[in-house]
Amino acid sequence: MKFLLMLCLAFVGGLILNLMPCVLPVLSLKIFDFVQRAGRKRGHVFLHGLSFTAGTLMSFWALAGLLLILRSSGKGLGWGYQLQSPSFVIILCALFFFFSLHLFGVFEMGYLFTRIRTKQDNTGFGGSFLAGVTATLVATPCTGPFMGTALAYAFTQPPFMSLLVFTALALGVSFPYLVLSGFPQLLRFLPKPGPWMEHLKQFMGFPLLATVVWLAWVFGKQTGIDSMTMLLWLLLAAGLSAWILGKWMALQHPGHIRLTAALIAMIVFVPTLVWVLRGVQNTPIPMPGVSQKKSVSEIAWEPFSRGKLADLLSAGKPVFIDFTADWCISCKVNEKVALSRPEVAQHFATKGVTALKADWTNGDSVIANVLGEFGRSSIPVYVLYSGHGSEFKILPQVLTPSAVTDAIDSLR
Repeated sequence: MKFLLMLCLAFVGGLILNLMPCVLPVLSLKIFDFVQRAGRKRGHVFLHGLSFTAGTLMSFWALAGLLLILRSSGKGLGWGYQLQSPSFVIILCALFFFFSLHLFGVFEMGYLFTRIRTKQDNTGFGGSFLAGVTATLVATPCTGPFMGTALAYAFTQPPFMSLLVFTALALGVSFPYLVLSGFPQLLRFLPKPGPWMEHLKQFMGFPLLATVVWLAWVFGKQTGIDSMTMLLWLLLAAGLSAWILGKWMALQHPGHIRLTAALIAMIVFVPTLVWVLRGVQNTPIPMPGVSQKKSVSEIAWEPFSRGKLADLLSAGKPVFIDFTADWCISCKVNEKVALSRPEVAQHFATKGVTALKADWTNGDSVIANVLGEFGRSSIPVYVLYSGHGSEFKILPQVLTPSAVTDAIDSLR
């Protein structure tokens, strides 16, 4: 029964994941694609839904398999671990930048596949598959309600059962789009295709650019301003490469012109990418020993360590631990909505609660192991120790000011 409950939680968590700010920019593009295909036959649209689902499933399986292999080798990893790698952030940032330029009309991806696509194969199922892959990539920084519990359970089970949990999560992510493709009559509630679609397509590029900005910020926090400048040079090279493709890869140009343009675009982009990947310095920026709060309206955070936690508990002091990372959007939203509120800081000060920040941005096996002790493998996680021995409570993953203040008020 518990396993079935976890499968349900994973599925519901996947559904909710569609509403998270890190997933919406990409999945909104898929909704736009369904609008474009609203006038097509039911079987054709349903195949696109299946392709999207297949891309999501394959990506979640690959990610889960890799994660389970690494964890079995003793590495302390969890959900979203790949964003701890600056190299992965570089590639993801460049990929989204290319996608946004495509939506703005700088170049057309269709030109790149002219020689391998035929009139009979003009279905674009590969694009729907890649949309599922992309949805998985951008979903990993987020952990929604129910999802954390299911993932923590998955990492304690044999590989086959773990993969089933990840399968339920992937099906939850893709379920709304599978339903829309399987029941085209629901698409009638969407606006009819028209000239407005080109404007919407271009507008959709801005959420992707916003994602690029966020990824560049994460990269800068991980590696410093010099490496972030190198990333910006890479994006400049990517923009030039996209412009070259848009100017000379159009079908009206002879084949040798298009081939030359593709080669020049690669010569501009690929060496720059290699230069950035080799030059990036994965040196975490140390957190100050004690944050100097400007007023009582701000929480004074201290870096987490096992030793500091043990000392505070042995002294009978209440402790609040924030397991967070710069790439975790849910964490940042909770910080803005709840943890930065003056009344919350006042409760911390009144009750004498020490605030510890466990920063998982660049990966930390100690933090990963502590998360495992709490039965978690993903963030955000918020733990409040009462100060009476090892007594603690885990707060919800979606924080509100009242949720924090009520928990603190419950301290004896």
